[in-house]
Amino acid sequence: MKAPALMITCEHASNAVPDFVLRALRDSKIPDEVLASHRGYDIGAYNIFSNLVKRLKPDFHCSSRFSRLVVDMNRSSTSKSFYSEYTASLPSAVKEYMFILWKKYREKIENFVSGIISARERKIEKEAPLKVIHLGIHSFTPVLNDVERDADVGILYDPARPTEAKIATALIKSIHERAPWLKIRKNYPYLGKSDGLTTTLRQKFGPSYAGLEIEINQKLLSK
Repeated sequence: MKAPALMITCEHASNAVPDFVLRALRDSKIPDEVLASHRGYDIGAYNIFSNLVKRLKPDFHCSSRFSRLVVDMNRSSTSKSFYSEYTASLPSAVKEYMFILWKKYREKIENFVSGIISARERKIEKEAPLKVIHLGIHSFTPVLNDVERDADVGILYDPARPTEAKIATALIKSIHERAPWLKIRKNYPYLGKSDGLTTTLRQKFGPSYAGLEIEINQKLLSK
């Protein structure tokens, strides 16, 4: 049986703001110190993403070009945090252009998966062949709301999906073989079944798709 295709993405790779958003914000632009913080992007995640792409040579990879404070590529369009507090009140025409940025990013990913998982395979509920493994690369701030995060790495997945649970265990074993000192936790600091790109793809493509997010503590990373 052919090995599953590997896809690697990085939804919060950049803290850039498009020129048309800067013009629309005018004097109420997003402060530079906010853009440079964990709120603006996943600090260090793009470097990890780039290294993995070079080493693993995935069948498909992509990363976002803009800050999540413009529009969040890892959220569904109905999410309350889809637009940030800085962009939520911008004119509808400007928000439509931001939505297009999100849509184009999502379409690139979904088009790849669609080319691997057939319409018939998407309808199989049990014993579906694994066709795509997706690793989403993220990072998290060491301290949030004055509480220190108690992990070096988090592996996020849906516990109700046995294939994802199996891959998560294998990932943890692989990481510990190389760095046994790291504290790795499952579904921390977020739940893997929460609103996000992997959740959307699970719903669209069924069990032939397996999506996991790797969350790395920013104290281990450099910008």
